[in-house]
Amino acid sequence: MAIMEASPTQESDLFKGVSNRVIAEIGRGGVELVFEPDALIFKTDDEASTIYELVEGTVEITVLEKEHIQYTVARPGEIFGWSAMIEPYVYTAMARAVTLVKAIGINRDIIEATVTRHPAEGLIIYKNLAGIIGQRLKGAYQHIYRQG
Repeated sequence: MAIMEASPTQESDLFKGVSNRVIAEIGRGGVELVFEPDALIFKTDDEASTIYELVEGTVEITVLEKEHIQYTVARPGEIFGWSAMIEPYVYTAMARAVTLVKAIGINRDIIEATVTRHPAEGLIIYKNLAGIIGQRLKGAYQHIYRQG
């Protein structure tokens, strides 16, 4: 895994509607991570401190419970690892690189400190996060319905 400095973009699902100033502030702590194909990015029950924005590549998210549910992250700007922003800060799924993956990793502490300084834009970020979680939940429900 290679690490380079990087900044999230307004194209990111999480930062849509957030000012360039706040994105730049968050981005000062962002790093570009490169994962080789088949690399494990995180696994279920790992401590979650980093949220990821996909730059390029494909990531497979797998939830192993009663059902084997998979979600593919393949669109630049798509967010994964959102458990880093929600207590108890533990990943609820496993993420594995399917192809060579470039992603921006942002530590939760940086986002939380920025949200504290800019609460109006923090509200936008958390509304976006709720939308992301809602879409994933809808996809999981559809998967379960198709299986049942």
